[in-house]
Amino acid sequence: MKKLILLAGLALALALVGCSDDNPTAPAEDLGVDGSIYQRPEFIDERPEAEQLAHTLTAADVFAVTPAAADKAGGKYALAIGISDYAGTANDLTYCDDDAVDWRNYLQGQGYTVTTLLDGAATRAAIEAAVANLVSLSIAGNEIAFAYSGHGSRGNMISADLTYVSSAWFGGMFANVGSLKMAFNFDACQIGAFGTALNKPGRVIALASDTRRYSYDGTAAMANGVFTYYQMLGFDQQGYVHAEPDDAYAVAQMKAWASSVRVKVAPYYIDAYTGDLDY
Repeated sequence: MKKLILLAGLALALALVGCSDDNPTAPAEDLGVDGSIYQRPEFIDERPEAEQLAHTLTAADVFAVTPAAADKAGGKYALAIGISDYAGTANDLTYCDDDAVDWRNYLQGQGYTVTTLLDGAATRAAIEAAVANLVSLSIAGNEIAFAYSGHGSRGNMISADLTYVSSAWFGGMFANVGSLKMAFNFDACQIGAFGTALNKPGRVIALASDTRRYSYDGTAAMANGVFTYYQMLGFDQQGYVHAEPDDAYAVAQMKAWASSVRVKVAPYYIDAYTGDLDY
């Protein structure tokens, strides 16, 4: 994340990531903000379609998970995934791992037991196992949180070893859990399908983009993706203690930031929790 692309290399960068000159999410060349643009590079996948499909977790890959025993109720559990170092070099980002570390630190401060997968550790197998563990702990009476920062593409998260983790798989894994207090956070491009897949009572889902727009990296001073930066700022400086006002703040601030640098964004959150969800 936070990969800052120099304007001098704009044409080459756009060619490499597949953005056209009329891409509505691309900043104007005369942006003049720190000499850089902020759009995260699109995920590059030159593998044949059949190979891509072979490296995709779909709804057909959802598997049953045994719930934790009822005497495990009353806990707070979270999973934070941040991937900057992808297989090869074409898809490397910069600060997605820092986003996950910030979420881990915040959630630990709120009493959560947090599993963290960073960079090369966030493989398909590791994500499957960690998600299954979080699903098993998502029983009635437990509080659950999830955060992802990294590449997003066409409604998929991307594992470090370049597996498409689809919203259909992820949503399917959490479809029948008992927890009614769950917060999901996604700072990635084209990630909106996860909002639809996860939208059930008892959940707040925050997303940095819809199904087609891109997420953006902040300045070096932000040291986060723009959306994550404002989420953390809401907690640290605005004093928010509930997910909903913090997410609303992050959405509004990201939109204001985007207006100031002349890009188009579509962050939003879904509130299906009764009352205010405190982490």
